[in-house]
Parts: sequence; C-alpha cells; structure tokens
Amino acid sequence: MRVRITTSARLHLGFYNFRKGDRVYGSIGVAIDKPVLDVVVEPLEQKRIEVVSSQDIDDVIRRVRQVFDIGAKVYVHNSIPRHVGLGSTTQLALAIGVGISIIAQHRTEIDVYDIAAKLGRGLVSGIGIAAFKYGGFIVDCGRRVYGDRLELPRSASDVPQPIIQHRLPKDWRFIVIVPRTSKPRVSEDRELQMMQPPSNIPETLQYELYATLLLEMLPALWKGDIESFGTALTRIQILTGKFFEPLQGGIFCCRETEAVIKVFNELGVYGYGQSSWGPVAYGLVDIDRSERIFIRCMERLKELGIDVEYATIATPRNDGAKIYLE
Repeated sequence: MRVRITTSARLHLGFYNFRKGDRVYGSIGVAIDKPVLDVVVEPLEQKRIEVVSSQDIDDVIRRVRQVFDIGAKVYVHNSIPRHVGLGSTTQLALAIGVGISIIAQHRTEIDVYDIAAKLGRGLVSGIGIAAFKYGGFIVDCGRRVYGDRLELPRSASDVPQPIIQHRLPKDWRFIVIVPRTSKPRVSEDRELQMMQPPSNIPETLQYELYATLLLEMLPALWKGDIESFGTALTRIQILTGKFFEPLQGGIFCCRETEAVIKVFNELGVYGYGQSSWGPVAYGLVDIDRSERIFIRCMERLKELGIDVEYATIATPRNDGAKIYLE
C-alpha cells in the first residue's frame, strides 16, 4: 500500500493577541491552493526512512527519524518553497508524518495534532496545522505559556487549536509574490529566540487588535465583504509589523518585500501583508481583477529591479489535506 497526501501553502495574516495572561500569539491565517505539496509514502522492509526529493528537507527528515521507528520510503514530488513564509515545514512534516502513521497503523484516522506535537510543530502558531487538517480561514487560541518561556509543544494539548474556522468566498484571490532578497531567512532556532513571551503589551494595542478582528474582519468575512475584510487585514498587518519592527528592521522584513507591498497599494488591492517573517507578500483581490493586477504587478516589479523567486494567483483552499490510498 502506498499513501499519497496532497496539501498546499498557508498565509499567516498576523496576530490578534500578543499576550494576555498565560496566552500568547493568537494567530489568524488562511489556507491557499498554491503552491502544492505532493508526498507519497510507501512501506520499506528495512527499518529505516529513505527520501527522494529535489528539495533539501534534511531538517524535517531528522525529526521524522527521531519519532518513527519503521521502514518507509518518502517521495516528495511537488513542494512549497522553503523558509519564505508559506508554512512549508509544517505542511511537509505533517504530510510525511501522517503518511508514515497510516502505513504503521493500517488506518486513516490519524490524530494530526498528536503528530504535530511529536514533530515539533506549533511552537508559535497553530495556523499551519489547522490549514492541513481543515483548510479555510482560521483563528487559533494562541500558545499557553508556563512562566516566561516558550518551548516546543510536549503534547497535542500544547498545540494552538482553532477557535474559528470558516470557508472563504470562492471568488476571492490572493496574489502571492516571493521576492528574491539577500537578507538571511529566519531559522526555527532564531525564531524560538525572537518569539519568547513578550511583556508590558500596551492595552490600547491589544484592544485595537481585538476590535479589528471581532468587529471588522469577522463580520466582513461572514458577509463576503472583501473590501472591509481587506481593510481589516491591512490594519492587523501594520500593527503586527510595527510590533516586530525592532526584530526585523521595519514593518516588513526587507526592502524587496516593502517594494512589493507598495506596488500592491498602488494597484488597489483590497488588503495586503507579509506572511510570517517573509519575504513572501500577498495582496487580496477579487477574481475579476486578479489577472490584470497580477500582470501589472509583475511589470512594475521588473521596472523597479525587484527579482521575483515565486509568484502566483492563489485561491482559498477551504478543505484539509487530501489522502489517497494507492
């Protein structure tokens, strides 16, 4: 038996809570249909895990080998660009982990959150895990901290769970652009250092984040009001960027991402932002204007001398990862 799992990227839309009591980093995000990850896992007689992949995934495979003591061969056919803010590590780890678990347990009912904890996912955000399991628009509960240290989840109960999951309108689109930049990518070890629980969060900042999510973004989503949703999205992104400005050197991670955001603004997208630590930037548009804005955006970036590593028009993915037994 072979197991094929297909999933795709996620966009992190920002935080609605930095810290309140023992809860930190309440996150907002959305699953999108591109880029796609396609993983096949098949049993191997020898008790070892072999990998066939054109992409360097050694960091993920090391963790997988620590957790699973069975024989399996993993093929990665399509992949999500790594360490650019699209959540590739979580999707890759879960796809491989779920595939191996199905082979080991001979059943498809697998606890994704248990696998996520064992593979060290969900340190700060649960958006990628919920995007894998459910898809759609997601708000998670944030991480619970004990004392003043943020550590890797020890069990499924430590992983941030979704408190809201909702389908996005089929005619909404995200223009996704990864500019090429010389700025070093943020490693997971570095992220652990950077994301230790904050203190002395201004109440006015917390209130503005809560109000934007609860009074603007969610009602707009329920009504399918893309313009109001985009306005709320941009506000949360700016507030999030300002909070992390001392760590990333600006509201956005680098000059190239800031250039993409400025072009989005010029072209009239409904909302925009940077996913995670970047450099990926995204703009929210409707289906009717998506191709026209995408083409003009690529032209403007070329005029500005911004080299693009990856670009696409993505549709919201309103369902979880697909599992096929072959």
